Amino acid sequence: MLEKLKEIICNCVPVEPEDITPDARLLGDLGLSSLDLVMVSVEIEKEFDVTIPDKDFTSIKTVGGLIEYLEKNS
Repeated sequence: MLEKLKEIICNCVPVEPEDITPDARLLGDLGLSSLDLVMVSVEIEKEFDVTIPDKDFTSIKTVGGLIEYLEKNS
């Protein structure tokens, strides 16, 4: 799942795949803006056929948190 998320994030924003680790913070370490987060969430929802409510997505701070959320909800 991490590899797929790396692909999605790299397609949305200019970040190196090796920078995307489970501990990487979406806003801090990866430098995603709020608009970037929206683009990433839309692509994740398409890829994993899941709906992530805005309140849930904004509470996810790291790539690992995103993986945990997807494992529980998809």
